[in-house]
Amino acid sequence: MTGGAKKLERWEAGSVAALLLLALVLRVVGLNASLWYDEVSTLIHFIRLPWGELVTDFSSLNNHMFYSLQAKASVELFGESASALRLPALIMGMASLVLIWWLARKEVGRAPALVTLLLLTLSYHHVWFTQNARGYTGLLTWTTAATILLMAGLRRPTWRGWTGYGLCLAAGMYTHLSAGFFFVAHGVVFAVLAALALLQRQGKLARNYPGASSIRSYYGFALGGLLTLLVHLPMLEQIQSSVGKVSSGSSVSAMAEWNNPLRTLQEFAGSLDALGPLAPYALIGGLLVLILGAVLVTRRSPLLAAIYLTQIPLSLALLVALSFRIWPRYFFVDIGFIFLCASMGALAIVRWAEGMVRRTPLRALAPAALPAAIALMVGASSILLIRNYEHPKQDLEGAVRLVVKLRQPQDAATSVGLAIEPVHGFFAPDWPVTRSTADLDRLLEGGRTVWLITAFESHTRTTQAAIMREVDTRFDKIAILQGTLGGGNVQVYRSRPTAPAK
Repeated sequence: MTGGAKKLERWEAGSVAALLLLALVLRVVGLNASLWYDEVSTLIHFIRLPWGELVTDFSSLNNHMFYSLQAKASVELFGESASALRLPALIMGMASLVLIWWLARKEVGRAPALVTLLLLTLSYHHVWFTQNARGYTGLLTWTTAATILLMAGLRRPTWRGWTGYGLCLAAGMYTHLSAGFFFVAHGVVFAVLAALALLQRQGKLARNYPGASSIRSYYGFALGGLLTLLVHLPMLEQIQSSVGKVSSGSSVSAMAEWNNPLRTLQEFAGSLDALGPLAPYALIGGLLVLILGAVLVTRRSPLLAAIYLTQIPLSLALLVALSFRIWPRYFFVDIGFIFLCASMGALAIVRWAEGMVRRTPLRALAPAALPAAIALMVGASSILLIRNYEHPKQDLEGAVRLVVKLRQPQDAATSVGLAIEPVHGFFAPDWPVTRSTADLDRLLEGGRTVWLITAFESHTRTTQAAIMREVDTRFDKIAILQGTLGGGNVQVYRSRPTAPAK
């Protein structure tokens, strides 16, 4: 049973348009901010490749293939800049808002859909990923569109609908192979429905979901699988090698902490730090609202709930089984469902509060419950959102500018660890790199002042332990440039003055 939203009214269309306009403004502001490590890596290793090489290069899972093609087209049209590189993410992010609103409205009704859109409009995480030159907003768009088509195809199977599903499945997989975790959940839900429909041919479930026993459904899955195979066919060996590297590399001590699911939860909890001392209460209260909302969504649209409540733990289990790092961004595809649950839970609490107030002498205040709740949610979201504009994702460019400003003509400047690729490969290609203590000692010869930039400090200290021991002994940390990326601060060091050897 779905929400069965009524005809789109003029006021509702106006509200949606206003929210989408606000969302666009919030996502355009800061779109040209400094690039971070993954974006620079995507640009120098993939976007700058000729078209023919790009479509056959899967040397790293860092290449979100479909996104790279879109970004290359954008860069060729508008020139190489951060905003051009991120333009496809912006477009897909905006498209995902429309799709999530449409899905929510169809399944649970008008009010929860509008509140969901409002929260997503102001969502720090949605804004952050919409301004990130990676394929994650594309994944959100394709998986949401595929979910809409899957549900429609199960209720009323058509060749056209299932063809659309197959295309969305292939587009998601071509964007990034992690979409497979989501589509496996689709397959699991479909298989369960198909089995139950087969066992109870005349039952209610078979009548409600005729697509579970329709040849059109199998065609849709087969089409998506075939197209996925065809677009990846030239790169199958590279894909196997890249996946193997990620799986084996995750056991390295510098990355091992990300194999623990609790690390992902810790990262999410850390994103609430902007709320200060209220953060723990917001986390606990938010979880309770989400649980309540999930129950209500399940009652209103069991199929929608089944898809996402299967997908989240299944993706987590597959990541653990494959020894993959459990990055929080793998679950960005669930942001629409999570915010829908939050909206449903919040609205239910508001209705309960209104009922309680109406039984008291303060009954005149009951109508203010909903505006007050919305104001509270908007306020909390805005506090978190401000963080997105305070700093770039990772201020590598700012670190280079700082060194250029402070260094003397005879000084040397270098980078170490993961900072090497963006600094030497993009922001300061003429700087030498430091890959060993011998490299560092050569730069320090004669008592010369050396400036050094690091990024992802915990990783650098693990993988470049000898260099960092020497840095701790012979250098002073003069600046920490903050970023919105978790663990993305950039450090600038300067060597201590020493007398030149006689």
